[in-house]
Amino acid sequence: MDKIQFNIPLRRQIRNMGRFAQIVNVFARHGYWTVLERMEMRKVLNEQELEEVASISSAAERIDTIQSSKMEGIPTRLRKAFEELGPAFVKLGQVLAVREDLMSKEFTEELSRLHSKVETLPFELIQTRIKEELGPQKMAMFTSINPIPLAAGSIAQVHTATLIDGQKVVIKIQRPGIKQLIETDLDLMLTIAELMERYIPESRFLRPTALVQALSDALICELDFVREAGSMSKMAANFAEVPHVHFPDVHWDFSTSKVLTLSHMEGLPADDRERLLAAGIDVELLMRRGMGMFMKMVFVDGFFHGDLHPGNILAKQNSEIGLLDFGLVIRLSSRVRENLAGLLMCLSKEDYEGMVSHYLEISDPASNLDVTKFQHDIANAISPFVGLNLKQTQSGARLWDLARIAAKHNTPFPQDLIVFVKSMSTFEGVGMRLDPNFDIMELVSEFAAEIMSEIYSPKKFQDQALSIGRDVANLLRHAPIQTRRLLNAALEGHLKLNVSSTDVIRLSKSLDRTGSRLSVAVIIGALLIGSSILSYASAATQAKFGIIGTGGFITAGVLAVYIVVSIMRSGRF
Repeated sequence: MDKIQFNIPLRRQIRNMGRFAQIVNVFARHGYWTVLERMEMRKVLNEQELEEVASISSAAERIDTIQSSKMEGIPTRLRKAFEELGPAFVKLGQVLAVREDLMSKEFTEELSRLHSKVETLPFELIQTRIKEELGPQKMAMFTSINPIPLAAGSIAQVHTATLIDGQKVVIKIQRPGIKQLIETDLDLMLTIAELMERYIPESRFLRPTALVQALSDALICELDFVREAGSMSKMAANFAEVPHVHFPDVHWDFSTSKVLTLSHMEGLPADDRERLLAAGIDVELLMRRGMGMFMKMVFVDGFFHGDLHPGNILAKQNSEIGLLDFGLVIRLSSRVRENLAGLLMCLSKEDYEGMVSHYLEISDPASNLDVTKFQHDIANAISPFVGLNLKQTQSGARLWDLARIAAKHNTPFPQDLIVFVKSMSTFEGVGMRLDPNFDIMELVSEFAAEIMSEIYSPKKFQDQALSIGRDVANLLRHAPIQTRRLLNAALEGHLKLNVSSTDVIRLSKSLDRTGSRLSVAVIIGALLIGSSILSYASAATQAKFGIIGTGGFITAGVLAVYIVVSIMRSGRF
């Protein structure tokens, strides 16, 4: 999506003005017109749209005066606005619902109730969509498709089916037109986020554009079922030698970017203790295997399932695990994994200085960050809980403490790490229901220690030394040639330096404006002097120079008014 260029009229840049006006109307109706006004929406909407918004916002204000507490309604109204605006905004609300580091408890609790209000698609339309995507021949390979959906969401609908060879499968069918709708809303959402950062300074700690961009990346991937199938296959390959973790098989011949066909997987919800015990499943072993699976994804593979809620984790016979829904997967670089492992190790050892050091390596710290105060705040928040087991404290809550403190210091968690913390908290919640004595941090520390020992192993140092050696050898080989070229260019006068800086550009524009105004001022002065001379000459010699002198005075006056108005508009009068 394109970034906004604010030197171009904003209305001309918005690709779908009708939808944009609709979004503004919905937020206005739910009591957010004051915020929208601060975002200069009056410059974006036309007169008719402004009249509509004004009447809507007046009605919302009247409702507010009736409410016993105006503040109590704000999170609820935000949730309802997101639900009314559809899938992309619902997803945004769900992202914000897990940002306990950025949002207050009232907002996260309310937004966690978000769900897409969608109607199930008629079965005839489902059949038509499958036939359009797969073709009539492959459509004939299904002996039956259950007309009652297994699940229905804002992006897709899922049905069970049976192939001609007797295999039971599930078919995920994308809703018609949903891709275009979501892409349009994401584009407009980014526009709104950039306006927030520009006109509402107190919103910048949320980093709205970064949040929307992360949401956009996730949703674009979720809309491509081929990508989802590829992620599933890759993760299955990573666990090929782990017999107790299972993944659905992808039926590639019956899958496209909008239809995904998978083998049907049986199992029980992973957090239903009573049913698990009745089925003879060892809940303690199941939990340990689940955490081991997650740690392997994160620290060994650097490729983990980003939506590990209990509905996507199945408990199978012999305490084995099945995973579903791979629309959101997260990739972590080796550098991020190494520092994340180090951070968790430091957390278990109460090494707050080390925690901050590792965290700053994987975050985007504020330029004015007070590292000592950051360490002090972390120590005060976390030290009372270290050493306690899962029954006594929540390790995920301690990570949220770190995230909240980081946000307070304007150095918030990257979105990928928020997904990691959310997944940790989810596993912790499941663990509390299955085995309250299970110590999640103990297992995390074990995996982190293994990763750290691998990072600092002699083989790792040897590999790094070889890589550095190659870089140094290349530098030494090419340095003399590059140096000679640089000197020749300098001696011949062809050496150019390109400097790109926002401040330099701003200074250049300011100097241009100042120079232009100074030029006009000089012209005004010349006109005044010249006109005065002509008027005097006309009076002294009876020549008809007075008309020209008067014209000069009028021109000088118009130019003077122009300069004064331009300075007043710039706010520097």
